[in-house]
Amino acid sequence: MKKSSVFFTIFLVVVLLLPLTAVFGGGKGEEAEGDSKYPNRPIQWIVPWGEDNESVAMGRILADEMGKILGVNIVVSAMPGGSGSKALHHVLSKPSDGYILLDGWVAPLIFVVLNRPDIGYTHDDFEPIGHIAFMPFTLVVREDDDRFETLDKFVEYGRANPGKMTFNATGAISVPHAVMATFLKKAGVDAKGVPYPGLGAGIKDFLGGTLDFSIGNFWVIKTYGKETKTLCVFMDERHPWFPDLPTAKELGYDPGFGNSGMGWDTLIVKKGTPEPILRKLRDAYKQAATNPAVIKRLRDMNFWLNYKDPEEAKQLWIDSYNNLEEGVTVLKEKTQ
Repeated sequence: MKKSSVFFTIFLVVVLLLPLTAVFGGGKGEEAEGDSKYPNRPIQWIVPWGEDNESVAMGRILADEMGKILGVNIVVSAMPGGSGSKALHHVLSKPSDGYILLDGWVAPLIFVVLNRPDIGYTHDDFEPIGHIAFMPFTLVVREDDDRFETLDKFVEYGRANPGKMTFNATGAISVPHAVMATFLKKAGVDAKGVPYPGLGAGIKDFLGGTLDFSIGNFWVIKTYGKETKTLCVFMDERHPWFPDLPTAKELGYDPGFGNSGMGWDTLIVKKGTPEPILRKLRDAYKQAATNPAVIKRLRDMNFWLNYKDPEEAKQLWIDSYNNLEEGVTVLKEKTQ
C-alpha cells in the first residue's frame, strides 16, 4: 500500500472517532471544568413550608453565611404544599447540579413516605449536606392542673380514665401525633388526639381547658413556660439546652423511637450531584453552621442549631425511617 493511502486511512479513522471521543471522554472533562467553576450563579434554598415558618428565617441566616463563603447569593424561598412533598418533587425535577438546595424536614423526607409509599420518592433520592437542627417533642400540661403533678400521675390518671382525655395532636397524620400516640400506647393510656393545622393552632384550646394536655416542644416552653408544665421530653438523653427536663425513658416510659422521634431537618440536594460540588457545599455549610456568631444569632432568636456531618445525618434518616414506622401503624389503627 502506498504511504499516501496509509496516511489517508489513519486520518479518516481519527476523524470518524472524534465524535465518539467527545461523547465518552470529553463529557467528563467538561463536567470537571463545570465543577471547578461551581458556583458561578445564585443558588436557591427551598423551605417546604409557608413564608411565615421559622425555618425560613433560620434558612436565610445560614444561607447568607454560606453565600459569603461560596461567593454567590443563596436565595431562600418558601414552597408549601403536600405536607412538604411538593418541594421535594420540585427538587427532583431539576438537574443534579448543586444550584437548588432543600431544607429537608423529617415530615416530607421520612414520615410522608411511610404513610404514602406511592408518593414517588424516598430519602435515598437525596444527599445530605449537613444536619441543621432538631426540635424534640414534649408532653405538656397546664401549670395549674393538679391531676398531673408528675408523669407517673399522668399515666396513672390516664389508665384509670380510658378514652376520656383529649390532647392537641397537631395534624391528624403528623410526626408529633405519631410520637405522642406511640408513647401513649406503650404507657397504656387511651387518649384522643384532636387534629389542628399545626401545634400553635391548638395551644389556645389547650390553655383554655378544652383539652387535657398537648404535644409540646421548646417553642412552647419558651413562649408559654409560665402557663405550662413539661412532664417529659421524648429523647434518649436530656437536652443540653434544657438539662432540668427529664426524658420519658429515664422516668421508666421508653417510647422506643430514640432520638428519631423529633422535628428535625437536614440541608439536602438531589442525588447524583457531582462529588466535587458536594464537597464545596458541605464545607461551606459546616463553616456556616459551626460559626459561633451564627449560632449565637440563631439562639437569640430561639432557634436551636445542631450541626451533624452528612454521615450522621444519613444515619438519622435510616433510624427515623425504621423507628417512625410503628407510629404510622398506631395512627392508622386509631382511625380504623
